[in-house]
Amino acid sequence: MSTISLSLPDKQIQKLDQIMEQFGFENRSELFRSIIRLITHRPEIISQASIFPMISPKTDSIPQIVDDFRKTKKYSDAFLQDLTEGLQDSSVFNP
Repeated sequence: MSTISLSLPDKQIQKLDQIMEQFGFENRSELFRSIIRLITHRPEIISQASIFPMISPKTDSIPQIVDDFRKTKKYSDAFLQDLTEGLQDSSVFNP
């Protein structure tokens, strides 16, 4: 089995740990393996997420980017919060 490294904002790690405990996963690796099995069998649940990394924002304004996502009314407040935190942590927006 191979090992990978994954960088996540603290709030996402806290959420993963909550999910791990709530559903009885032994550790984070087990949780991620389960998620990968799920999207392997049901790829339609990740089809929207798969395009996000491919889209270059037209602005470097984090509030504007988040507002554009919000205007679509397709995304939850939790997603928009994660998006904000991810953009704030990104070297693209904070060189």
